[in-house]
Amino acid sequence: MSVGAFLVARLSSQRLPQKNMLKILGMPMIEQLIRRLSRSKMIDNIILTTSSDPSDDPLEDYANKLKVSCYRDSLNNIMKRITRAAEFYDCDTIVELLGDNPLVHSELLDDVINFYFSGGYDYAATVTSEYPHLEPNTKLFPIGVRVQVYSIKVANRYREFPEYISNSGKHPCSFIFDHPELFNVGYFEAKGSWSFLNQPELNFAVNYQKDLEKIRDIFDNCYNMNKNFSLRDVAQYLNINHTD
Repeated sequence: MSVGAFLVARLSSQRLPQKNMLKILGMPMIEQLIRRLSRSKMIDNIILTTSSDPSDDPLEDYANKLKVSCYRDSLNNIMKRITRAAEFYDCDTIVELLGDNPLVHSELLDDVINFYFSGGYDYAATVTSEYPHLEPNTKLFPIGVRVQVYSIKVANRYREFPEYISNSGKHPCSFIFDHPELFNVGYFEAKGSWSFLNQPELNFAVNYQKDLEKIRDIFDNCYNMNKNFSLRDVAQYLNINHTD
């Protein structure tokens, strides 16, 4: 059984162009994320999963520089890109991560993977306000620390849902969590040891310049204390400084 972490990234974002290569503490955002994920005890490989569009050539070049695996395929059909990457790298378990979520930490990654396996789910993820079909009082994480785990067998079923393919209004995995009657979906909640992140009003995703500046501020203040600073460190910093 092989578990792969697939970092979905592209450089043609309209809201913040080239965002995955923008610098945080002098290092491209995508590298900061890779460094944080590389401490995982559960993943066997990290694969930068980008498009075959020429605009994404710099991502492949940088992956080669870092000696990180890279797979390129369809720009718009992201699930096709992910499944083909998983097949190429012989991974039967996919951990999908977003390149603009640089605060995701290996501790959270490993906990969600363990939750996925122990629950026998088809799909498991950190739960946020972005998901439909949630039970009342579900303990939500902030947006921007999304970890999603699913099997390649489930991923390949995207072909059964053509209305989702290349639909810019849908997440690649929407066909799964939109159909809980077909798939066993497990939501990893911000409770127990993760209750400190039950702060759904926060947003750590980098989509605009103001988001990037917020993340840069977090790195500036947490990195010096611990290069592998945790999400608890982030929460403590934000609480102390009363930021949002």
